[in-house]
Amino acid sequence: MNTSKRNNLNPTLSRSTPVIFSYLSLLNCMINPSYQSFYLFVAFNSINLSNWIIKHLIVKPIYEHLGKKTLPILGIGTRPLNATSCGIFLDGSVSTSYGMPSGHSQIAWSVAIYFILKIIKNWYNNDKENKPITIIGYIWIILSCIIILGIATYISYSRVYIEGCHTIQQVIIGGILGSIMGFLVFFFENPVINLLSSIY
Repeated sequence: MNTSKRNNLNPTLSRSTPVIFSYLSLLNCMINPSYQSFYLFVAFNSINLSNWIIKHLIVKPIYEHLGKKTLPILGIGTRPLNATSCGIFLDGSVSTSYGMPSGHSQIAWSVAIYFILKIIKNWYNNDKENKPITIIGYIWIILSCIIILGIATYISYSRVYIEGCHTIQQVIIGGILGSIMGFLVFFFENPVINLLSSIY
């Protein structure tokens, strides 16, 4: 991999996304202390943690139990050959952590799907309450979704083609898992917040 290319701003931000999302969710709790901000902090940090669990306690044992380095459709489970600096720092060290699924892709797509669903829900609620959305409003909604999808796509792309830390299959599986988790975070948000409100 070209180290000078990896030093650019976009790859650096992409590489740092798990930490950035954690800090943003913590900052949201500090600025806007509420059940919702606490729920999102716990949910997105749990998704970060779940990637390690999925990699090392589920996927890696499956590959080892089958005695294979490559599985049909899924491809290799380990990181690509000579993958270096696959954490949040560009330190040049060879990455020994497992590759399947991509944690960066997983967290990026979980956040993306959650926020897109929130945008669609707000759009639907406005329509239901007879609050007409202007042309500018429609443009902003569509543009917001495109930007969110673009960021998640770029993070996944960079992990394969800029960082060289994952295979295409690893980022796709990470993206699928992240999308499912983002949907679950959205789906359970109101029930969990209502439960917390009734308890405390």
